[in-house]
Amino acid sequence: MIPMIPVLLTSIKTRDGIILEGIAVLPKRKTKTALIWLHGLSSRFSSGQKMTQEVSSACRHAGIGYFKFNTRGSHIASRTDKKIIGGGFEKFEDCLYDIRAMIRFARTYGFTNIILAGHSTGANKALYYCHNIKDTSVKKLILLGAISDIVALCKEMGIKKFTNACAIASRLRKDSDALMPTQYGLFSARRFWSLCHVGEKEDTFPYYDDTRRWIALESIRIPLAVIIGSRDQYLDRTPSDYLAAFKRHTLLTKRFQGIIIKGANHGFHRREKDLAKEMVTWTKRQE
Repeated sequence: MIPMIPVLLTSIKTRDGIILEGIAVLPKRKTKTALIWLHGLSSRFSSGQKMTQEVSSACRHAGIGYFKFNTRGSHIASRTDKKIIGGGFEKFEDCLYDIRAMIRFARTYGFTNIILAGHSTGANKALYYCHNIKDTSVKKLILLGAISDIVALCKEMGIKKFTNACAIASRLRKDSDALMPTQYGLFSARRFWSLCHVGEKEDTFPYYDDTRRWIALESIRIPLAVIIGSRDQYLDRTPSDYLAAFKRHTLLTKRFQGIIIKGANHGFHRREKDLAKEMVTWTKRQE
C-alpha cells in the first residue's frame, strides 16, 4: 500500500498561450531539487497513476519535488482557442514552450536544480530541450523507454504498411489541414511525417542506423541515465545492445548510466516501484 501524499492540482500557461494542467508533489523539507516528468505520445498527466504514485512518493521521501503536466501532445486531439493540438497534431518543436513553462513553474517554488525525466516521446522532447536550450537549471537528464518512433511504428505496422504510410504523409504534409487515412491512426500528415521520417527533429535516437550521428545526445554534458524495460515491446535488439548504442554516442561516458528494469514493458507496468527506486538511487548518486 502506497501512503497518501499531498498532491497539488494546478495549471501553467506557455508563452504561446496554451494552458497545461498538471500536478505538483512537494517534499516534506525545503529543497532545491525537483523532477519534472514528461509523458509520452497522446498520454496525459493523469495517465499511469500507479507510476505517478510510486515515483512521486519516492521523490518526496528523498527530498525531491515532483511535477507532471500535460504537454500539448496530451490526448490524441484537442482544441484550444488558438489551434488543434494533441499527440496526432502537435508540432514537435513546440515542446520547447511546454518544458520552459514547466521549469519556470517549478522555479517559483524555489527549485533551481531540475531533473528532466522523459518517457517514450517525452524522452525525445527532454533531449531536444537540453540540446537546444542551454538551461543551466537542468542538472540531470533521465530518458525512459527512449524508443525510436521509426523503429516502433515499423514494428507495430509492419514494413509494408509503414512504408505506404510514410509515402502518403510525404504527399499530404504540405497541406496543414490534411489528415492521414484512418487505418494509420488519427494523425495529421505533418505529424506523422515528423514521427516517421529519418532526420526530422523528432528523430533523436537513430540507433537503427550505425552510420548516423546522434547530434542531440552528443551535446549533453550533464549526468544522463537511460532506462529501458527488459521486455519493452518496441525494442528491435537486446536491452544491452540498445544501451550500448546510447553509450557509444555519449561523449562524457563517466556521466552515463544504462539501467535495465527486469520484466518491464514499455510502460513499466507492474514494475513501477522498481523504476522509482532506480531513478531516485541514480539521482542521489549524482549529488
